[in-house]
Amino acid sequence: MSYTLNLNNSQSDLIIKKYQDYSIKHTNNYTLFRAKYKGATITLYKTLTLLVQGSKAANVYKEICDTLDISVAIEEKNTEVPINLRVIGTDEVGTGDFFGPIIVAGAFVDKDKIIPVMKLGVKDSKDLDDNKIKEIAVELIKIIPFQIVSLDNMKYNYLTQVLNYNMNKIKALLHNDVILKLTQKVQDYDAVIIDAFTTKEKYLDYIDDQKTKMLNVELVEKAESKYLSIACASILARNAFLKQMDKLSDEIGFELPKGASNKVDLAIAKILKEQSESILTKCAKTNFKNLDKVKNNH
Repeated sequence: MSYTLNLNNSQSDLIIKKYQDYSIKHTNNYTLFRAKYKGATITLYKTLTLLVQGSKAANVYKEICDTLDISVAIEEKNTEVPINLRVIGTDEVGTGDFFGPIIVAGAFVDKDKIIPVMKLGVKDSKDLDDNKIKEIAVELIKIIPFQIVSLDNMKYNYLTQVLNYNMNKIKALLHNDVILKLTQKVQDYDAVIIDAFTTKEKYLDYIDDQKTKMLNVELVEKAESKYLSIACASILARNAFLKQMDKLSDEIGFELPKGASNKVDLAIAKILKEQSESILTKCAKTNFKNLDKVKNNH
């Protein structure tokens, strides 16, 4: 459970003084103060946004509100409201699809863009149909900084079959690439949040061999429902994936199905019968079990 408050200078000073004895070390350049207190983590960012997280966050949040003599927000129990921090957020799509690329997108929503973005109907892309995603994405790219990286199927097949990279290694490299590119466009932010696909420790191991890497990141589960920027990233990634799938479908000559279902198996069989297996290296992730299953049945 998470709660946020936007403070002024005097309120920030009061919170730091009150919880100074519970302070803990922070290792990034966007945090002003951090403390562990009664089962909750209190984080005060340099933008004076206060974030309270943890199993006992509700109690600590109420205590802070009492300390500051402000009323407790009515929405405090709604954990699905996106946290309105100035976050660089990243998300990926295509990792579970036999056909098509892997796309990672990053987005940044500044405080003055929160309301315009929410008015577009932004939420996790899995809760939106393809037409709505395309509609929102067109408007979204006009108002927020973003970055998109695409890994095509030929490069994916090389990484998995020649270099023996696993999917999480590939995702980590793509996320790191997007973050580095987006932080060239946005220098002032509260945090970098990745929609979690592994632990932070393993993520850092995956990118350890890179010459340049962003280490000050957090991986948060179901982050698309907690951070507006990640919801935006999920939409932009999905939109880019849909465009690439349309392009590949045109090249192959029929609509390629998404996912890895029986419809995918039928499409593989059609390609093997009417074209050639080599075509799949250009439009599919050939290490997926679907290919071997179809070949063994024909």
